[in-house]
Amino acid sequence: MVNEKDFFARKPETDTSISIRPFELNNEGGGQALVLRYAGCNLRCPLCYAWEYAWFMKKKGYEYNIQHSIRALRNLPQSIEKKSIGKKRKKKEKIVWVRIQGGEPCLTFNRILNTITFAVESLNIIHTTGLNYFETTRAVIQTNAIIFSNLTKEQINQVHLHLKNLLNKLNTGKLVFEVSFKSPNDAGYLMPQIRGYDVLLRDIIIPLWNQGYDNVAVYPLAGLGPSIDENNLFIIPLDPQSLPNEIPLFHRVTWSRDFENLVNDFINNVVPIYSAYSDFRKNSQTNGGRKLAIEELEPTKFQTSWISGYAGKYSEFNVNIIPISRILRKLTNGIPENPLWAKWYNSWTSRMLFGRSTSWNNVLNQIPASNNPNNLLSMVQQMSDYFYPSHPRGHYPYL
Repeated sequence: MVNEKDFFARKPETDTSISIRPFELNNEGGGQALVLRYAGCNLRCPLCYAWEYAWFMKKKGYEYNIQHSIRALRNLPQSIEKKSIGKKRKKKEKIVWVRIQGGEPCLTFNRILNTITFAVESLNIIHTTGLNYFETTRAVIQTNAIIFSNLTKEQINQVHLHLKNLLNKLNTGKLVFEVSFKSPNDAGYLMPQIRGYDVLLRDIIIPLWNQGYDNVAVYPLAGLGPSIDENNLFIIPLDPQSLPNEIPLFHRVTWSRDFENLVNDFINNVVPIYSAYSDFRKNSQTNGGRKLAIEELEPTKFQTSWISGYAGKYSEFNVNIIPISRILRKLTNGIPENPLWAKWYNSWTSRMLFGRSTSWNNVLNQIPASNNPNNLLSMVQQMSDYFYPSHPRGHYPYL
């Protein structure tokens, strides 16, 4: 039984005959993704792009009836047909994946149940109406997993049973829990996530794998780190606890023992054993399943808007945030000479950001230049030994 109401990020549409709200369609992966954004979160992460509806759920979010929202998914074919008018490429009319995020899509026990229901219903509708681009569509639930550490044994059993019952009704598709770790060593953020991840993996997912359910998986990933594939590389997130030493966030020397144990367990004792990861092992980027994804910071036009907000607007809401000078470093204050980042600096995107945006220029002035940019860049390059890139342009390269 799903809870009656919850808060989401997108405003309801007036024409409900073709509306899929609170879901929306986004251009992603060369096609379009079906996306659901919850309002509300139990973390206050630096550089959160969703801070308004994540931190102020009832003020900035919109309340929806859950059963109505599930029924709205039936409008997906009509909604896509309307959006695809004038599009020539067939892929534009197909769904490449489902993405459920927030805020936090697993904020409460009831929200967990609703989120799983949304994910499976979405996959069933996509495949039964022929809207799937891939043979097997993934529904990715992006979560910090903290709530799972607070569930009672009875609630854990209920989540397991609810997931099992819905997977029995899933003819085609795969459900993915993507646990995005926010820090490799800050105990306040890390330890509740590790405890929640362990409950999700060992008490809910592994028992399903042991019963033959290979259409569900859980992935840990690092977020938010530097652009390790040097895509738009100019600004690098630092581990604020390493200062005055400038070390990229999620570089291996910043890992706590607990985070290292989690990574080693995943790549050695989970990925090689279970068939749910057969596609992951075959992906060349993962080095046979021995690399984790890292969400990359890209100073693109989209991301500068929320970096700007982090640097200034949040203070209006009396939110205690880390100063931007403690978490970001520019590779230079002047025109870069190093070709590894000069190309982006001289690109059209950079000219748009640096040349026309007063607010962004003000933010740049708050971001210090690195004391040793070549060393910082070298450490970023070292990170490709244990991460592979997952950036906003493409999302989910393991799909």
